Amino acid sequence: MQRKVFYEMPERNSVTWNAMITGLVKWGELEMARSLFEEMPDRTVVSWTGIIDGYTRMNKFDEAIALFRRMVVFEGIKPSEITILAILPAIFSKGDLKMCQSVHGYEEKRGFNAVDIRVMNALIDAYAKCGCIVSASRFFEEISSKIRNLVTWTSMISGFAMHGMGKEAVDCFARMEKNGLKPNRVTFLSVLDACSHGGLVEVGLKFFQKMVIEGQVLPDIKHYGCLIDVLGRAGRLEEAEKLALEVPDNIANVVIWRILLGACSFHGNVEMGERVTRKLLEMERSYGGDYVLMSNILAGVGRFRDSERLRITMDQRNAYKIPGQSLV
Repeated sequence: MQRKVFYEMPERNSVTWNAMITGLVKWGELEMARSLFEEMPDRTVVSWTGIIDGYTRMNKFDEAIALFRRMVVFEGIKPSEITILAILPAIFSKGDLKMCQSVHGYEEKRGFNAVDIRVMNALIDAYAKCGCIVSASRFFEEISSKIRNLVTWTSMISGFAMHGMGKEAVDCFARMEKNGLKPNRVTFLSVLDACSHGGLVEVGLKFFQKMVIEGQVLPDIKHYGCLIDVLGRAGRLEEAEKLALEVPDNIANVVIWRILLGACSFHGNVEMGERVTRKLLEMERSYGGDYVLMSNILAGVGRFRDSERLRITMDQRNAYKIPGQSLV
């Protein structure tokens, strides 16, 4: 219907074409938007950015990157800052480090990295997610402390976290505070995640208290999950279980209990594993992964009959398990 109205317009210019394409993308009509895009007589950088952003948001990263290459190489259209922000998520989702470096070089050439902090923050994030924390850190240090904002610091802390560099993340957090920036819930989540992957138990506990008491940030399920994970990894299962039981009912969900069940599996704690499994099955009976993990815990201590009984129960309840996938 919208397309019919569009074609019946007496006059159409680039603004109306772009508005129609953008609208179709927002409505999820990506293929229709692409068809209209290809019909467009005079495509501008706004047109290209809109359709690239649409493919990125729909997780069609190959198509987004192919369009970006076509735009720059074959059509000679110069990307804007918004185009860069649209394509970087597709690049790091594919882990394409070489293209990330190419985009970085283009940004430097166009001067984007001197004027737009959004582009700089996105590039730090992209380098980290492409697996090159060295480039992310180097670029971060090149950014003047006068223009770094909270997102800049949080992106760097998050980058250290995903690479298991807990100490570096904590040091970065301290530097951020010395620069007078106040962390928000996302910053605290990033540093808690870093503590979890870096095995920094006491530091993680202190950050959680700092967040609640000094930062006056109300923890959500992700903050609790990180803290339970750091305790579980360290074998402090009783503390982790106590914390899981203290999570407010309005935000509690199966995620924290699955984190704890994973810790029980790693440390071979059968008794707690059984308690956690009962809790999980009270909340959700249809996920087969919970049955499988507990069955493996039981088998690991020689309780093969109980292990087999749990597998049979899983089959009787038609519980599902999402199959694993390999990128190789």
